[in-house]
Amino acid sequence: MKNLSILLIHDDRAGHLNPSLGICDQIEDSFHTQISKIKTPYLKKWGISLLKKLSWYPSFFDILAQIAYKNASIQQNYDLIVCSGMPNLLYAIYLSRKYNLPIYYAGDTRKINDALIQTTITALPQKIKTQQVILTTPPVKKIFSQLQNDVLNLNSALLVLGGPTTEHPFQKADYENIIDKFMQLCEKQNLTAYITNSRRTPELERTWERLQDHPNLQLHLINNPCAKKFHELIHLSSYVFVTEDSTSMLAEAIQSGRFVSSIYMKTSVFEPLNQKYLKEGLISRQNLDDTFILPSTRDLTKLNLSEALIIAIQHNLEG
Repeated sequence: MKNLSILLIHDDRAGHLNPSLGICDQIEDSFHTQISKIKTPYLKKWGISLLKKLSWYPSFFDILAQIAYKNASIQQNYDLIVCSGMPNLLYAIYLSRKYNLPIYYAGDTRKINDALIQTTITALPQKIKTQQVILTTPPVKKIFSQLQNDVLNLNSALLVLGGPTTEHPFQKADYENIIDKFMQLCEKQNLTAYITNSRRTPELERTWERLQDHPNLQLHLINNPCAKKFHELIHLSSYVFVTEDSTSMLAEAIQSGRFVSSIYMKTSVFEPLNQKYLKEGLISRQNLDDTFILPSTRDLTKLNLSEALIIAIQHNLEG
C-alpha cells in the first residue's frame, strides 16, 4: 500500500472536523495514512467574506491571505490536504497555493472559486467544474459505518435532539412535544428508550428532571461527562429518531445501518439532501403533528463511502 501523508485542517468544530476524519477513516484500508492536524487561524466574519470574494482574483487572494494568516508555514511534506467548513477551506487554499498541495474538501463550495479546489466530496452534485466525489451521505467516521455489521434486536430506540435553524425553526415547546411523543411510542412498543441532545438544544431542565426516574429511559445529555457517546448509543439502538436540522448526526445514523426517521414540522424546509435520503429509502420522515411511528426502511447496499474516495485519490496520485 502507498504511504499517504495527510494534512488535516480544522477549527475544532465537530461539524467540520468529523467529516474530515471520516474521509481519512474511509481510505485507511487502502493507504498507509499519516495524519497531521493543524488548526485554522481565527478570522473575523468580514475577513472570511473578503477572502471568499478575492478567491476569484487569486493574485489578490494570495496577498491578503499571507497577511491574514501571518505568512503561516508548514514544516514537512504532505501529499494532500483534507478539510471541511469554509474557514478551513480558505486556509487550505492559502497553503495549497503556497505548497502546491491538492485539496479534498468535504462540503459545498458556495460562492468560492472552485478552480482553487482539486476535489469536493459531497452527497449532492454541485454546479462546479472541479472534480466531484458524490457519496450516499456526507463522509462520516468509520466508527459509525462499522455499526452496519450489528444484528438489530428491534427492542430499543434513540432520540437525537438538535437545535433550531432557519430551515427548521423548532421552539422549546416543540422539543418537549417531540420527547413526549417519542416516549409514548416507546411505551406502546415496549422499547427501551435513549435520549441525547446537542449543544444547540434549548435548555430543558424541567423535562429532564421529570424523566430522570423513568424505568425504561436512559438520558445521555451532552453536559454529563458520564454520558455515552453518540456511536455507543446508536450501537444500543435499532431505531433512531433525529430532528431534521441535525445534518451530521442524521448522516451518522444512516451510515450505522439503523432504521432512521427524521423529525420535521409543517414549517420546516424539506431540503434536497433529505429529499434524496427519502427517495433512496434511507430514512422515513416523522411529522411532529402526527403520532410517532417506527421507521421501517433502510438500504445497506447504498452505504459504501470508501470506494469512490479511494478511486479519486488513486486517480489523482497516478495523474
